[in-house]
Amino acid sequence: MLAFLQRVALSTGLSLSVSVTAAPQADPIRVGSVSTLTGPGSTVAWRAAKAYFDAVNAAGGVKGRRIEYEVLDDRADPQTARQAGMRLVNDPGVVALAGGSSVMECAVNHANYAQAGLMSIPGGGVDRFCFESPAIAPVNAGPYVSTANALTFARDVLKHERLCVVAPALPGMVEPFREAVERWSAARKAKPPAMDIYELAEPLDKVIRRVSLHGCHAVVYAGPDGPAIDWIKTARPAMPDADQVFLTSAYTNGVLRAVGSAGDGIFVLAEFEPWSGSSLQLLDWRRLMLNNNVEASSLSQGGYLAAQVLVKVMRGIDGPINRASVTKALQNMQPIANPLVDEPFVFGPGRQHQPHRSAIPMRLSEGRWRVFHPQWIRLSTAPVTTPAAGKSPPASSSHIPNGR
Repeated sequence: MLAFLQRVALSTGLSLSVSVTAAPQADPIRVGSVSTLTGPGSTVAWRAAKAYFDAVNAAGGVKGRRIEYEVLDDRADPQTARQAGMRLVNDPGVVALAGGSSVMECAVNHANYAQAGLMSIPGGGVDRFCFESPAIAPVNAGPYVSTANALTFARDVLKHERLCVVAPALPGMVEPFREAVERWSAARKAKPPAMDIYELAEPLDKVIRRVSLHGCHAVVYAGPDGPAIDWIKTARPAMPDADQVFLTSAYTNGVLRAVGSAGDGIFVLAEFEPWSGSSLQLLDWRRLMLNNNVEASSLSQGGYLAAQVLVKVMRGIDGPINRASVTKALQNMQPIANPLVDEPFVFGPGRQHQPHRSAIPMRLSEGRWRVFHPQWIRLSTAPVTTPAAGKSPPASSSHIPNGR
């Protein structure tokens, strides 16, 4: 445990002159989060963030001050999310938000956060306002960028021309998905993929019959893990010749257990260093998750990264750590690189933020998630160049995970 806390201290810039067992004496630094803890779309991102903050506290805190993490449950309900957000906004002791994840919290609270100068670093941004607000910068790529990356993967790596996009009609997400697909098609000068956005109450066999009429060579399914499981079980037998590509929400052990052999051959996009691998980059994250009984997933990676970014930024503040100083530090920060992601994280002063835009394609094979394509797929107008057989991709544009 001591060795792990030493690594945490080094990664966050903490001084090891502070005893790892001594509790900081100063008032705590208060960090908040609005997350879905119960109800549809409940998430583990906040638990990973809490585990990281707890480890930092055990190593002496930040400048002798422990982090007090307040997590509020939005229950997947807009009114509850608004009340939770305003509770944090109106509490001047809360310096920032970090590690949260919710299907609609950003949409409900983004304007209030911006007005109050309360910055948020979600561990898993979902709705479009997570990526279109001056006060919010998620560490993940999110569903819209990942949909575009999935189309790039299907076209450039799998070499498919006839592409389809399917998604459930989730509140606030229909138009962003359409816009993401339209932007991808325009940028690539490619034939627009056929799109089918269906109501969750609609029978899947009816949706599949409709999608099958397009003769899809590859289907990008842009829905969360629950509907994705139903789609895999139903669509794979009905469309055996179409490759099925899913977003990072389907890259979980829960999906693997639920679909069994029916999922063999599906693709998913890992937005961070593939958590199911064994690369050295995962060592500290995995040990922390195991010690705190947090599920290994992209969401727990996101919560961990969000907490780590905030700690590093706060550690670099010269003077009092409060809401105003943390906001200023985030807006003026230098990019922070991390081996779990392809691109450095930076918040900055912009009107909107999308610091992470990459993914690693994985494939489910013989009951295991395996790296399928060792290069990061990064949102871009340029086609992805697939390395020739026997050759490694150039180091300047690739990241090769060790655990394949």
